[in-house]
Amino acid sequence: MLKPTPVYPRVAALCKSRKWQSWEGYIMADTYNFSIMPEYLAIRNTAALFDFFPLYVYLIRGADAALLLDRLITRNINKCKIGQVMYTALCDAEGKLLDDGTVYRFDETTFQLTTNTPTLDWVQANATGLRVEIQDKTLTTNTLPLQGPKSRTILNQVAATNLDGLKYFNFVETKIRDIPVVISRTGYTGDLGYEVWSDAKDAIALWDILMEAGSSEGIQPAGFYALDLARIEAGLIWYEYDYIPSRQAQTDAEKLSPLEVSLAWTVDFSKASFIGREALLKEKEQGVQRQLVGLELDRQFLHQTYGEQSLFLQDLRTPWRTKFPVRVGEQTIGQVTSGCWSPAGQNYIAIACVSSNYAQATTSLTPKMTVEIHGQTIPTSIKSLPFYDPDHKRSTATSVPTLALA
Repeated sequence: MLKPTPVYPRVAALCKSRKWQSWEGYIMADTYNFSIMPEYLAIRNTAALFDFFPLYVYLIRGADAALLLDRLITRNINKCKIGQVMYTALCDAEGKLLDDGTVYRFDETTFQLTTNTPTLDWVQANATGLRVEIQDKTLTTNTLPLQGPKSRTILNQVAATNLDGLKYFNFVETKIRDIPVVISRTGYTGDLGYEVWSDAKDAIALWDILMEAGSSEGIQPAGFYALDLARIEAGLIWYEYDYIPSRQAQTDAEKLSPLEVSLAWTVDFSKASFIGREALLKEKEQGVQRQLVGLELDRQFLHQTYGEQSLFLQDLRTPWRTKFPVRVGEQTIGQVTSGCWSPAGQNYIAIACVSSNYAQATTSLTPKMTVEIHGQTIPTSIKSLPFYDPDHKRSTATSVPTLALA
């Protein structure tokens, strides 16, 4: 039986569609409305509030906390300043992705590690002999992402600290009304956004405060479908869809390295040592065999072949995570990992893992690249990631453009 999150009473009352899914054993809304668009448009034009409780949260502190994290992650923890957030990969000894996550640095010896999957045993196993205390705060910590161009305006109404100067991937310890919170300039939508961290017991009160403060700004609760649209447009990977954590993989072929999933920028080879370094260095020297790329399906072909209102195309407008083969002629060169209709680009897009030989392919490729979806062969082409990257995502400016859809 699926478990409720701390804000489930509010989520259940607002979810008109009654469409749910499981995230790490918790019940989560797919979409609150019968259409995804109100929630997606809130992400891009106003503000959307998400329930992200199922993340795993570990507090790591002590004289050797930085040493432990430098061993666990591919980034250089010594470059992480107090008040900064680092997005990072975590690898096994073979250089394959165990998980991706974030590290928050509170002071010289205190950090928060957040992951998608339970990694406490792995963290503890690598902490043997080190002067560290590891506290599992998963069940007592709640996360409410507030994403969209109006998110800063809403938070400035209720937070004790003005957020106008808070930089991208930085955080501040403050209060919302009288509730202690950590607010980070982070998110998973590719837009301006923040994540509000608090004690789980305060989650409902914070949800109510944010929804009330955002009522005049067009705030909407948003579910996984809208999140998928936004994160695919932003070219952001999601575990279990775009890669399988190595401990969950059934075969070696299912395991991917950060170099293969567009996370090479997170791997700092200048570090003397970290788990998976030798394997990743060897992979870099020999050349990566597979790469994660963006795909754009031929919209004109789809509309002419199937008709704009066909059930087949309506299916493609809902985010999909099915593995569909990518081919050049008769040769299978990879597979789609997730895809959707992009409202921002007004086209059908996907993230795919393909042979590196074709990662830079263009529309002039002969024979042409195709994707086979439900038995239908669709022409496609490689596109650079991200598909959508608004300037205001990183900016501290308060004025933002509105996304107008055709």
